[in-house]
Amino acid sequence: MRKRTDRTERTKADLKEAFWRLYSSTPIERITVGQVCELAGYNRGTFYLHFDDIYALLASIEQTLLAGMTSCVEDCMQRLRRDSSKLSCVAACKDVVLFYERNKAHISVLLGDNGDPSFVGRLKDNLKPLWREYVVNVDAGLSEAEIDLLLEYALAGTLFMISRWLSNPAGVSAPQLAHLVYDLSIKDVRTRTD
Repeated sequence: MRKRTDRTERTKADLKEAFWRLYSSTPIERITVGQVCELAGYNRGTFYLHFDDIYALLASIEQTLLAGMTSCVEDCMQRLRRDSSKLSCVAACKDVVLFYERNKAHISVLLGDNGDPSFVGRLKDNLKPLWREYVVNVDAGLSEAEIDLLLEYALAGTLFMISRWLSNPAGVSAPQLAHLVYDLSIKDVRTRTD
């Protein structure tokens, strides 16, 4: 049974890899199941055993990344709760940045110009509650609408910075980017809600 599970996972991984090679340079509406199968070396029937269509395959990749990104940020935020010094915050942010860097091939496309715009929305929806819990001082006298807008602004800026850095690091190291994320996002949100 284990051998069949391994083979199934390998087949899915091959199909995802083939799809990703196409998606990184081609809009999704121009990618066909046939192209993915040809590139992966499988027939269409094999594709449909695992995915309903191209969009389901993309959703599978996105869901895995969303779960990983959310978990990584949650770990970061829990560290911030234990120690909110700048040094600790930057170290925690660096771990998040390194996660993004390890998954650069996928994240840079998804956050880029040809990416799925709904992915960014779902990512922000996953991250807002974490920022609200660990960064925002809810007793600051701001309304829920003001807090939501502040978080939307901070997250959009953070994700844009990370996206630009992934596509062109231009001499900015992961620790330097972590400092920027801390100073321009986390520290700023904390200051505005104190």
